[in-house]
Amino acid sequence: MASVILQRARTLETMVDLLRQQAARFGDRTAYVYLDEQNGQQPISFRELDQRAKAIASRLSAELELGERVLLVYPAGLEFISAFFGCLYAGVVAVPATYPKPRRPLPRMASIARDSGARVALTTRQTLDTVDMSQQDEVVAAMHWMATDEVPSSEADDWNRPDIDAEQLAFLQYTSGSTSDPKGVMVSHGNLLANLEAIRQSFGIEVDLSGREKIATGVFWLPAYHDMGLIGGILTPLYVGGRSVLMAPAAFLQKPMRWLEAIDHYEATISGAPNFAYEYCVKRTKPEERAKLDFSNWQLAFCGAEPIRAETVRQFTEAFAASRFRPDAFYPCYGLAENTLLAAGSEHRRPPTILRVDRAALAEGNVEVAVNGSSDHVQELVGCGTAPAQHRVEILHPLTGQMCPEDVVGEIVLQGPSVAKGYFGRAEEINRNFHARVRGIEGEFLSTGDLGFFHRGELFVTGRLKDVIIIRGRNHYPQDIEATAESAHPALMPGAAFSVTVGDEEKLVVVNQIDRQFDKSEYSNVISVMRQAVAEQHELDVHAVVLIRQSSLPVTSSGKVQRSLTRDQYMEGKLRVVHEWKAPVRSASSNGQKRTEQNGQAARSNQLVGDVFGVEQTAERIEAWLEEWLVDRVGLDPADIHRDKPFAEFGVDSLTAVELSHELEEEFGVPLPPIVAWNYPTPAALSRYLAEQSIGQDDESPAAVEEPEAQAADEDLEALLAEIEGMSDEEAQRMLDGES
Repeated sequence: MASVILQRARTLETMVDLLRQQAARFGDRTAYVYLDEQNGQQPISFRELDQRAKAIASRLSAELELGERVLLVYPAGLEFISAFFGCLYAGVVAVPATYPKPRRPLPRMASIARDSGARVALTTRQTLDTVDMSQQDEVVAAMHWMATDEVPSSEADDWNRPDIDAEQLAFLQYTSGSTSDPKGVMVSHGNLLANLEAIRQSFGIEVDLSGREKIATGVFWLPAYHDMGLIGGILTPLYVGGRSVLMAPAAFLQKPMRWLEAIDHYEATISGAPNFAYEYCVKRTKPEERAKLDFSNWQLAFCGAEPIRAETVRQFTEAFAASRFRPDAFYPCYGLAENTLLAAGSEHRRPPTILRVDRAALAEGNVEVAVNGSSDHVQELVGCGTAPAQHRVEILHPLTGQMCPEDVVGEIVLQGPSVAKGYFGRAEEINRNFHARVRGIEGEFLSTGDLGFFHRGELFVTGRLKDVIIIRGRNHYPQDIEATAESAHPALMPGAAFSVTVGDEEKLVVVNQIDRQFDKSEYSNVISVMRQAVAEQHELDVHAVVLIRQSSLPVTSSGKVQRSLTRDQYMEGKLRVVHEWKAPVRSASSNGQKRTEQNGQAARSNQLVGDVFGVEQTAERIEAWLEEWLVDRVGLDPADIHRDKPFAEFGVDSLTAVELSHELEEEFGVPLPPIVAWNYPTPAALSRYLAEQSIGQDDESPAAVEEPEAQAADEDLEALLAEIEGMSDEEAQRMLDGES
């Protein structure tokens, strides 16, 4: 069967050929199901998707030339998929972008629009009615916005296949770089087909092309604007003729059991997510809930997009053993947008490899397997398997340009048909990153910037080349130091470690978020404990420790720490500092940056109103509670809180909004959207709405923005995912559960 599918893959030249072939073969069979909290299951068949793509393409072809870029701005749902294929069917380049808040500009979307040069943007009618694009960047405001859900399917009759081949760009995948300088990875139709076949082979997916056998089913909540969500969750099921069950990321973040229950209900064979999601499921589910789940059909649980922790593998496997989750289903993998997605994957149906190595030797760039030894001197690494067929992974010595032997750390470089064309409009970076050479090997390689090594033929990823901290000639991996720092005290949350030049020496700086509820008088003690832990485990003196406000650490949309950006903000005095310690250095001069310490917090009221009051009295009491909540959770001065001032101006970010929603939901027993504070954007509007809901009246508040829960929940998902990953397990449980 594998040879049949491989032969089919070789006959396909573009993604257009793929969907048309699947539509002809499977017709009215369901391709995707979107789980909507309000409207239930929303399916679309292969034939319907083909028709929708043709209709949208006909509209685009009348306005655009081949190869032009088109911005895709969609809430979670099926319309994004139709629009994405509509772009491919028109021969234009899709540019997925993050979704904006109704009343707030999204700088990243504007930067992507500007960098890509897109002059047309696709979205839904609901979005255009809700989001005032004139409040966005001038480039965004000047674009031609098209509501694809208003394009009639009858326009499919006007479609003509574009003159494209495998080299034609399919989409730009913008990486999670800085907001002001995003990089669009140019992914061609050929890149996509090659990587989809690589995923199929690595995952061991077998499917009867006639559709007579049980089809492969996947369940996914990952954002469609992310490579893992788009390629892993949307395109791979289509490629193998399977079925993909989708839900909004916020639906998972609000209640991870939704994801797990869907895997059970739809008898999913494949699903996956970044490392933090598996940790989140362990912390946010109870033994009695797990006992009701049946994961006997779940054959592959892929894990990638960020460092994979051995402890996560163990905890999830043990916690869901009662759900019949098999250890050999856990599938660590390594990938990046510059290689379309997958670059290496574990052996199918084999438990993950967990390698214990000597920490000191690893710092020197060598791998010594640790048979014994204390945890302080041992580092655990999870293997990511090998490269798929037709692809190559090598370890390059950064100085000699030669391949490293096994058990020697170097830069991971890649070769194969999945390697993208480069970054859009950045010739210099293309030459630097996509045309690397390895002595003794023909052809060019992609420089990933990641460090790793091979052990017994399996790839292990250790960190980022540019993030490595070199002090007194020794390499120190920042993620190791960060793990030590965070675990040193319960109040410490994820942070970033990096080096700065002081005089003529490199010095270590550690930046950590701290629990907003922690006693500020104990900050000095926390720093002392952290410094001691780093010194003991890494033999390093910390030059400076910076405690910053919770949820303010720069991270990417998948939760990866942006160390370079954190370092830049530290040097420029732009971190949201609550406390700082710096070692006295004789030869160093101060940067002159002044950092302010935030004021204290007032005690939080733990009582809301009863249902014995009228709307006005209830609203007043809720408003008073909201004021106390803002003082406590956001650290505001009561004098600065005004009833008609937007929550956004109080500094209420996406995660804080989710926290507020859950606390209100718990007190009132009224189901609320995760970001209800954006729908009712002031204390006065929100209080009125909640008062009416609490006593059973219909909401007639003119301040309310009528918006479906699914759309509200999906707003600013990039920030939500990043901030959730930046939380400690304890806070994730406290903020987003409230049940345990």
